[in-house]
Amino acid sequence: MKKLNQSGFHLWAVALVIVIFGVLGYVGWKAVSSGQENFAQQNSGDCEDRAVSFTSPPLKMTDLGYIRPLGAMLDGHVTPTDHVYVAPLNAKAADNTYPVLMPADGTVTDISRMPDQYIGDRSGTQLAPEDHRIEVSFSCRYASIFIHIHKLAPALAAEVVGQKANESKKVSISLKAGDTFGYIGGDTFDWTPVDAKTTLKGYITPSLYSSEAWKIHTVSPFDLYTGTLKTQLEAKSLRTIAPVGGKIDYDQAGKLIGSWFRSGTGGYSGTTSKSGPPPERYWDGHLSVVPDYIDPSYTIVSIGNWQGKASQFLVKGSVNPATISHSSGLTKYELQPFSYEGGEGAGATASIPARGMHPVATGAIAGTIAFQVQSGEKLKVEKFVSKTAAQVTGFTSAAQTYER
Repeated sequence: MKKLNQSGFHLWAVALVIVIFGVLGYVGWKAVSSGQENFAQQNSGDCEDRAVSFTSPPLKMTDLGYIRPLGAMLDGHVTPTDHVYVAPLNAKAADNTYPVLMPADGTVTDISRMPDQYIGDRSGTQLAPEDHRIEVSFSCRYASIFIHIHKLAPALAAEVVGQKANESKKVSISLKAGDTFGYIGGDTFDWTPVDAKTTLKGYITPSLYSSEAWKIHTVSPFDLYTGTLKTQLEAKSLRTIAPVGGKIDYDQAGKLIGSWFRSGTGGYSGTTSKSGPPPERYWDGHLSVVPDYIDPSYTIVSIGNWQGKASQFLVKGSVNPATISHSSGLTKYELQPFSYEGGEGAGATASIPARGMHPVATGAIAGTIAFQVQSGEKLKVEKFVSKTAAQVTGFTSAAQTYER
């Protein structure tokens, strides 16, 4: 039986993503977002209104190991992630072994140096001597964000000589599909594909995500390809259930399912108020009750503060948060730690997941979380650490309100 423990999720890489979205977002990448606004123009200045053809994989097919789909949650990634994780074939490869390729003709518009420190609720260190975030504009409709690109291709490196951690520079470097723009070693890199003409429908209040203008326009990378290449790339996804590229927006009006934010914490970006969580822990007020990102027949509760740390749990038993409404009254979910098992192929390890795997409880009940859906897209929530559902008879004065 093949197993993947959540701790094998390249924690340092995941947490560095959290840094860039949570900390650097405060110093210049915040923008008001709506379905009518054009992300590519907002963030790339002048763009070209042209047809785009995605004809190259992000890594050479002979170098590509797997693609972790949209929607994963771990540590400070409390809401479903708006990027896929692209993994090379050899997880133990030396740094800068694999070239990262332009999927289509486009223009690199921004190069940022990632922070040097690990930020998150789990310990870890940055392993790469250099680590970058790169924005690419393909047209006025399509753009992408790539994170954890290590060594830069010469054309990009020449533009940011001496760049320090947390620094960002606007550039204009035109590249062709298949051109190398950077390199990675054995760890994954992040890819957020953006389609400005697509607005996700599963966010009740899109303005809550205004600090990350691209989020409500995020699409699966597989949607950008056609023909044989599309089929080959989809076969690399860990998810075998449609949509194989994953999903991040689960809100349904008046239902428990989806993502929520504790009242007074400022939505996705968090708040700088003295009464709220510190900005470096913007995820403290986040809560998601959603299907597992690989096998949606399982339900995951992801919460920004469980005994002081962001945590993800498997809900015990078969439940469907999409059926829970105000009329359901008090709803209690028992929570368990989990890892992943099963899937196709052989040789899966803690750092090499298997296609089609599913979550499996790995320990005793960590506690119970109680919900009650209220009117006006509000949710009453209380955590009962180390208690079973039978030991929870109702809410106490410790209950909190979440909203969306």
